[in-house]
Amino acid sequence: MSTIQPATEVLCANSGQDGSRCDRVGKYECKYCHLVKYCGKKCQKVHWKTHISDCRNNPLLKPTWRPAWETEHREPAFMGGPRQRHFNYKMKFPWGNMPAFDLLKLASNEGTNYKGGLNLLFAASGDIRNCIMTLVSVPDECQSPMKVYLNDRDADVVGRNAIMLLLALMEDDAAVAADNIIHLWYSSFISQTLYDTLNGKIRELVQDICKKIEGKPPNAALGKTWTFGLRSLRLVLTRNQWFELLASLEVPPGLTAEKAQKIRQSVTLAPERVDYRHRRYFAQPPGDRASADKFRDHGILLPFGAPRDSFTIPNPTLFRDAESWPMKDDADPIHGHSLEEIKRFSCDAPANDIYGKLSFFLKDLVTRFHRRLQNLDIKFHLLNVNAEDLPEYVGQVLFDRIEVANVSDAGYLGIARTLCYIGTLLKRPNDNRYATLVTLFLNAVEEIFDDKEKRKVIEYEIQEVWKYMTPKPPTGPYDADIIINDVATEQVRDVDKYFNRYMKLHHFDELCEVSGMEFKEQPTIIEAWPLKVKKGLHQRGAKEEFTTLLSSGHSGCERYMEWRYKVN
Repeated sequence: MSTIQPATEVLCANSGQDGSRCDRVGKYECKYCHLVKYCGKKCQKVHWKTHISDCRNNPLLKPTWRPAWETEHREPAFMGGPRQRHFNYKMKFPWGNMPAFDLLKLASNEGTNYKGGLNLLFAASGDIRNCIMTLVSVPDECQSPMKVYLNDRDADVVGRNAIMLLLALMEDDAAVAADNIIHLWYSSFISQTLYDTLNGKIRELVQDICKKIEGKPPNAALGKTWTFGLRSLRLVLTRNQWFELLASLEVPPGLTAEKAQKIRQSVTLAPERVDYRHRRYFAQPPGDRASADKFRDHGILLPFGAPRDSFTIPNPTLFRDAESWPMKDDADPIHGHSLEEIKRFSCDAPANDIYGKLSFFLKDLVTRFHRRLQNLDIKFHLLNVNAEDLPEYVGQVLFDRIEVANVSDAGYLGIARTLCYIGTLLKRPNDNRYATLVTLFLNAVEEIFDDKEKRKVIEYEIQEVWKYMTPKPPTGPYDADIIINDVATEQVRDVDKYFNRYMKLHHFDELCEVSGMEFKEQPTIIEAWPLKVKKGLHQRGAKEEFTTLLSSGHSGCERYMEWRYKVN
């Protein structure tokens, strides 16, 4: 099968207020902002009156830009300033917050020619990014039949995942499937074409189930399997949740595009959160922060200069009612993917258009996912239960890989319950000696590294930061450079020291004895500290790696651990 090449060309940015636009390919970047392209000088000149506000008159693009708290000579809100309004009581998480990774890594484990069946469990999946990355990475020579279970305790997340997988399984055109999935996933507004697909093919499938279960008890668990050749998708929801899924295909009554945008911007551009927003922007290169601000404003994942006039319908899977935006104000599509990989990805997006690059990166990824599905014998199972209850819902199935996100953090299930409940679903060495459970600790280092510890080591860490970032004399008590230097100390922290202390505090050794499991000293799936700065100061690109991590929204303190059953 030939590899499908998705479109990677940016159109000319020239457009008029009357909806007219140039439909030629953009070849020449704006030399000042490097955010848009034009087909030639004529279009650039015509568009200048519109573009100047995004370009020459955009303060975020200036290297001299400073956050509002500094220019206004006041204490920033995140340091104890005015109390912040509480946003997003729903606190939905439809986007991942860690870069996607391949859960199988066959080359390092069973081997690329593995013929046995493979069972995968994403026990607290969030979105489908890790599932996509895993299946894309399965080599063509591997023809193992696969069962993939995706579970999340949020029924809306499960429903969105089911819709995206159905869009991949039902659509023959890879480019169409990729566009549909990406915008359903990350765009706040969608096209009429995608909306018609949701309320055509997808609605027919869901409505058929709803008609059959109308008389069932509200909380009865009811499953449906859709089959597409060698591929199938089984979704298990309660009766009420099936009807909620049906409702999620349609825009809530009374919600216009204008109202939806105001609701969303009241969160993403909230004046009360400007200091938090500016702290993130100050850690980013000028082009990235201008691109990020554009996404916060419009909420549509497209290249900076791409037309947005066809994205007129509020995404009904995100706007679940007519009054609220479900996500935190700092939710960001980039958090679910590797910023370094996005920046390295070869595409036609302008140099500074990081969200444009992300859109092309995802088009390539989802197109390859669609292609890989065509010749896989794969069965998807989607569940909506608490992770610790999974043993009651998967029958006799045991898994070659289990990924639990960060439910192993102390604030959620914790490592003891993760191993004792979810760990029981892992295959034993006699069945597959490569069977692995992957846990993530997002908060462990932070929990150990309290204010008392910080006072001990802050001077040393600041000195280490200054090896990567040139120190500047402070201009006042709330100088932005000093604050960002303080944020960057996480990146030079002795994370192994604090995580070892965390393991002792939570009795990891004793848990190994009780559970019969052990953690791998040498991981074979994902690095222990995948986001940590890896290059030494003497190596080329070390400072660039450091600044990329600082701008990514991650800290480098994110710790993965791989577990397996001990060999008897």
